[in-house]
Amino acid sequence: MKNRIKFFVNSWIFGNVTLREIVERVASLEYDGIELVGEPKIYRIEEVKSLVGDRGMSVISICGMHPGPEEGDLRALSHFDKKERQKAIDYVKACVDLASGVGARSVLVVPSLVGRPEYFRSKEEDIKWAVDSIQKAGEYAEDNKIILTIEPINRYEVGLVNSVEDSLKMAKMIENPFVRIMGDTFHMQIEEGDGIPNAIRRAGGEWFRHLHAADNTREAPGKGTMNWREMIRALQDIGYQGGISLEPLPKGASPYEARKGVIPKEKLDNDLKYGLLHLRREQEFVLQYT
Repeated sequence: MKNRIKFFVNSWIFGNVTLREIVERVASLEYDGIELVGEPKIYRIEEVKSLVGDRGMSVISICGMHPGPEEGDLRALSHFDKKERQKAIDYVKACVDLASGVGARSVLVVPSLVGRPEYFRSKEEDIKWAVDSIQKAGEYAEDNKIILTIEPINRYEVGLVNSVEDSLKMAKMIENPFVRIMGDTFHMQIEEGDGIPNAIRRAGGEWFRHLHAADNTREAPGKGTMNWREMIRALQDIGYQGGISLEPLPKGASPYEARKGVIPKEKLDNDLKYGLLHLRREQEFVLQYT
């Protein structure tokens, strides 16, 4: 059965603006909801529910942030030091609590640090510790009926899980029905040699539960060369039950700059509107002619 996929915006791309402003802007653009940046301490659950619910929207996911050491707080699931791993596990648990409180379905996790492709000890040892950490966090997620989605990120930004195949392998090692995988089209266009649609189909609907979207230039969908129609067709083929969360950046901008709020409001809102209209047109074509 065909499913009309809903579209969301990841809140981190707005930078340092209030949640109220983010929600109002996203609602005015007629998105279905938002994905919250994974900083549990900055939110009040009742406020989030009120802001989002009053506008007929929802929270799809909590975007776990696993930054490099320049951020001060490692959140390193693959660290060799037990205390550092426990900090990362506790952080994921706090994101699960937030997800449960605001009605989100999933929490994104990255097994190693974003922006640091080097290993702490070795790839094999780091994977061992990442699996152990996500197993522990996954037990908590299962108790709260929240899915953890392992995000593969391109080889230039992380060291452990780069492709859909990598994330699938790790998720299967963890053996928890509430630990699944996701994709990010920007990273996938670098790592999936036979194309994003084929990677989605290989993973299948049981495993593939969330998707971040940006074009090959990291701009809004439709502003680059990606074939969004075929990607949506692949999602329909696997019976995809998740959402698509947009993360567009201006050409040449980095995610680290975006988190500081450097994208002009008018530019970001226009790009978000463009991307949403493009994806909805492509989805309607697939639903009508597939």
